Amino acid sequence: TPVSFQLKSGDRLRIEGTNGSGKTTLLKIITGQLHPQEGTLTRADFSYVYLNQEYSIIDNRNSILGQAYAFNSRNLPEHEIKIILNRYLFPASEWDKSCRKLSGGEKMRLAFCCLMIGNNTPDMFILDEPTNNLDIQSIEIITKTIKNYTGTVVAISHDNYFIREIGIGQSIALS
Repeated sequence: TPVSFQLKSGDRLRIEGTNGSGKTTLLKIITGQLHPQEGTLTRADFSYVYLNQEYSIIDNRNSILGQAYAFNSRNLPEHEIKIILNRYLFPASEWDKSCRKLSGGEKMRLAFCCLMIGNNTPDMFILDEPTNNLDIQSIEIITKTIKNYTGTVVAISHDNYFIREIGIGQSIALS
C-alpha cells in the first residue's frame, strides 16, 4: 500500500507494523540511506541522530568514560562529564568497563548520555525500539530526555506507555 505523510519541525511520528513489514526500511528511506523503489520522496536538508537497535553510535573499543570523551566536542571539564555519566546511571566504578560488555539497555542509556555531552542537538531523533532491553529507571531517563526535546521525533516502538509519554501525535501503520 502506498504511504504518504509529511513531517514538519517538532512533529512526532510513530511507525507501527509487524516484524518484517518495512519499519526500519522506511526509517532508512527517511534518512536517505535507501531510496524508494517507487514513488516520490521530497526531503528538506536536516540533521538527525538515528538510534538503531545495534546502538551503532557506541564504539565497542571504548570504555564508558572513553566513549563519553569521544563526544565531548564542547570541551566540558572532566567533572561535568562525570556528573552527566552519573545522571545516566554510570557510577565511577563502571567508567573503565568496556562498551563491548554493556547490555543493550546500558548502550542505549550511554548513547543518550553521549548526545547530552556533545550537546549536538539534531533536527530529528529517529528511534528504533529505544525501550527494548531497558529497566524501568532507564526507560524513565530516556522518556524524560525525549519528552523535553523540542525537535522532530520518529519512533518505532511497541511500548505504548513510552509513545504516550513522549507525545506522539501521528502514526503510520505498515502491513
